Amino acid sequence: MRLFSLILSIIVFIISLYFFVLEFPVSGDVNDLIYIALLAILMIICVVGVIINWSLLKKRSNTMVFFVSNGFSKKISQK
Repeated sequence: MRLFSLILSIIVFIISLYFFVLEFPVSGDVNDLIYIALLAILMIICVVGVIINWSLLKKRSNTMVFFVSNGFSKKISQK
């Protein structure tokens, strides 16, 4: 799930960056400024999502899983 969220954040960031560069306002209409502001907010949200998921995946890949067995699962022989 974390990997899916990371990939989705990267894809949405690239798409919003494409539209940000493509639709950069030549005119100073209020509608254009609102649209650019919303794209910038979306890109900031994507960057935060990438940062959060990247650190979780990096931490997860450095840890090793060990199977520890205790004596509770063994049958106790009664005398």
